[in-house]
Amino acid sequence: MGNVSGSPINRSQYTFIEPPVNPRNQPISPSEELVAQYRGGQAEAGISWSSHNKISLIPSLSFYSKSIARKISSARSEYIEEEKYSLHGISAGLGVFIPGKTSLSFQAKIFEPLYEEVTSYGRYVGVPYQSLVSDKLPNYKLRADVNHGQFGLRLIVEVLNLGGAENPNSKSIQASQAIIPSTLLTYFF
Repeated sequence: MGNVSGSPINRSQYTFIEPPVNPRNQPISPSEELVAQYRGGQAEAGISWSSHNKISLIPSLSFYSKSIARKISSARSEYIEEEKYSLHGISAGLGVFIPGKTSLSFQAKIFEPLYEEVTSYGRYVGVPYQSLVSDKLPNYKLRADVNHGQFGLRLIVEVLNLGGAENPNSKSIQASQAIIPSTLLTYFF
């Protein structure tokens, strides 16, 4: 999934507990800019039925695993907190393949998380706290592929519904949604 760094945080929609003051962490003013670093990975294994010599529908069924983490920091505090989201479940989809000199395919998938958790780390927490997610909502992915000769282009838009978690020992996390667009340029050998 890749990494993103230096993404600004909207302070009006984000609350946190101030980390303890020490030489590496100074108090954070309400106007100080907070930034987020995102990282993540995913794996998927399953079955896809298709025929590449005529126009065909492509049903698919797979197991998937996805992890996304967000670290919050500022210029005066290198590490405020981190949240890690883990989603594991089943994915089902339906697509269409259109062959030709330039072949096209489109696919829509829905992910149903069977197991989903949030792990909260931070200077004020002391140790990681894991919470099972209470709001398990489906996730969606739309994909379009264009292949011409030895070149291919894939466009993906993924909507992840990251559920909320209530934890009396740590920070409670509100449900959120991540919309992740991505592209892939391929050269086929």
